[in-house]
Amino acid sequence: EVELSSDGSAVNTGPKGVINDWRRFKQLETEQRQEQRREMERLIKKLSMTCRSHLDEEADKHKQKELQEKINGKVAW
Repeated sequence: EVELSSDGSAVNTGPKGVINDWRRFKQLETEQRQEQRREMERLIKKLSMTCRSHLDEEADKHKQKELQEKINGKVAW
């Protein structure tokens, strides 16, 4: 059996048409699941917290102190 859809194209309503519709549905379902996974990964990366360790903070303080000493040494002649 063949019938026309609203856009004028032929639609197979027999077993082959049903099977093709099911395959297309599964394909779209898979594509949607993959897109949701990618979106979730983007969201996780965006919302993930970054943290610094105590050693990182100490190293930054040390660098800042050295920089301040260099600035003070060059300014105070």
